[in-house]
Amino acid sequence: MSDQQDPQSDVKITVNPDCRDIFVDGVIGATVRDGIVRMNLVNIHTSPDGNELEHAVVGRLILSRSAARNLHNALGQLMGRLYRREDDGTRGTADSATTDD
Repeated sequence: MSDQQDPQSDVKITVNPDCRDIFVDGVIGATVRDGIVRMNLVNIHTSPDGNELEHAVVGRLILSRSAARNLHNALGQLMGRLYRREDDGTRGTADSATTDD
């Protein structure tokens, strides 16, 4: 596993070598039950005959209430940076946003 230290906190980040990137077009079937958030992450594909669009589930995200709040905050920060960069006419960089509970 690869280890990194988050420069903005004292949290040590360990990256599992089996971790893979997943491209997601959207979310379908998000639910909340007993404080647990569940989301189906989907990609949009054309059907084999090319006539229809299909939504293929490529992963499922299951979050506790606090993890959902942290993800919401991190995405809010990223969206703020994205909009500021678009307003400035600059390109985004691969910086990270980390929040903890």
